[in-house]
Amino acid sequence: MQSQSPTSNVDTYPVRVSGMVRMALVCSFALLWAIWIQPHTIALRHALLTIGSILGLYVIVQNYELLKTRFALPIYLIGLLFVWITFHLFFLSHQYELQLAEYLTIWKRIAWGAPFAIGLGIALGGTSKKIGVASDGYTRVWWVFYAGVVAPTAIYLTRTVLMLLAGKFDLQLPSAAMHMPGSSSWHITKMSLVFFCLPALAIACSQCIRLINQKSEHLIFLGILYGGTILAVLTVFYLENTKNGIAYSVMLIAVMLLRVAILRRSKWGWRDGIISVLAILAMVFFLAQHIQKNESWKTVFADVKVAQRLDEIDSWKYYGARGYPNNELGKTVSITNYERAAWAMVAVRLIGQLPQGYGLIYKSFGYYGKDKWPESTLFQAHSAWLDLTLGIGIPGVFLLVLAGVIALKNASKAWGAIALWMLLSITLLMTTTEVSQQVYIDALAFLILWTAGLGLHDHTQSDIN
Repeated sequence: MQSQSPTSNVDTYPVRVSGMVRMALVCSFALLWAIWIQPHTIALRHALLTIGSILGLYVIVQNYELLKTRFALPIYLIGLLFVWITFHLFFLSHQYELQLAEYLTIWKRIAWGAPFAIGLGIALGGTSKKIGVASDGYTRVWWVFYAGVVAPTAIYLTRTVLMLLAGKFDLQLPSAAMHMPGSSSWHITKMSLVFFCLPALAIACSQCIRLINQKSEHLIFLGILYGGTILAVLTVFYLENTKNGIAYSVMLIAVMLLRVAILRRSKWGWRDGIISVLAILAMVFFLAQHIQKNESWKTVFADVKVAQRLDEIDSWKYYGARGYPNNELGKTVSITNYERAAWAMVAVRLIGQLPQGYGLIYKSFGYYGKDKWPESTLFQAHSAWLDLTLGIGIPGVFLLVLAGVIALKNASKAWGAIALWMLLSITLLMTTTEVSQQVYIDALAFLILWTAGLGLHDHTQSDIN
């Protein structure tokens, strides 16, 4: 089927993607996202990466003209990032062996998955106008994609239900079907759940916005589905008692409600008011329950004041080995509040002293801190953006962020909105979450390259078989 796009000042090229290849790419992504944080799945992850990259490379070769347009700039910026990382390894490294190990693992996997991400973006670009609306092949692609993103949340809640049933009926469950403690190889960390569940909430928020002023016989069903996804993700974060997850969920929901209010300002009715009030009440309920469950929210400002006295009080160096100070309320500081605030301020200082970066995505903060204070036991700054900047330097983060911003600007249609909300959620959580390591940076780079692929398609003619 050949459809002509409006002519413009730039050259356009026909994009050819078979329906079978498109569906295979989406299924591979959905499975990969579903199992990315599941223990003991590394072989399957590698298999999916390989299959997806082979298919993606096929799509890229079939549409190689796209890489000659200015809309391919984000891809080349990621290429420059690899050049920078290689240069840093050989000429600026502080821990050569460790940096080489990351180069041959983290950066190798990013390069490995690059064709997969770009090919997926090109393939999905042709479905831009029909996300979740009509009951045709395009919609099936969307639902597979959406199911994959929601899968980590569904898997967590399934385990929760199974454990409740096992407790009630005295059943024995395998480790894979339970939430296991940190000592188990089946344990999944809170930060993993936040990183891979928050995008599902973000996408659901974006789709709730799309439903505004949309006429569809499935409108109620879609509203319940996306609203249920938001509720499900909030439930995961509440059960895990994760401050980051709750805080950023509230921010995303607030953005959604504000956007809905703007879109409906001229057509506001009593139904809109009731729905908005119910959404706000539900959000306030979750937030109140979380604050009641987590006392550290109540002392955050007092604890930050103590953290600001870095040189006078240096408990932040030792992970509690030398005790913790009291705040102005006469209470011992919340460890989470005090340490994270102090580490963030120290990390900013270290970045100023070493703008080219220490070289390691993982634990540059700890290693550089050890160089400066040999007795310290620092690990990570607990802000992925600070850890990443200290690791690959200001030039590296600049290239990564610039690639993401330009890719989002190019991907202007419906899939671009999905990419925007996914990347927005990850950008937010990286502010105060220690996800500057392995699988998380892999996923971030993948999403940026996927968005770049979407941007390639949005400025071309479409030839989807």
